[in-house]
Amino acid sequence: MTSKIINWGIIGAGKIATKFATDLNTVPNCNFYAIASRTIEKADSFKKLHHANVAYGSYAELIADNNIDAIYIATPHSFHNAHTALCLNHKNLYYAKNHSQ
Repeated sequence: MTSKIINWGIIGAGKIATKFATDLNTVPNCNFYAIASRTIEKADSFKKLHHANVAYGSYAELIADNNIDAIYIATPHSFHNAHTALCLNHKNLYYAKNHSQ
């Protein structure tokens, strides 16, 4: 039986994201697929350093990528609520669009 590879996205490109990406690259069946930062330059640098597939200059772009299976929010705690809501709202819109009668 072949196990599914889980494509991960990370929101935020700071110290916690570095720790998570480093650890994620050691986990079987996980792929560090995408990074998003407030600037494409920082995201692209992070992508190259940690071997991600894609870099985004906005969190919304990462959330909209349907190749991502799971998202880790690595921004400061004061932004977790807003970034979680952004993820959940996208998922609700995606589900409604693709499962309407």
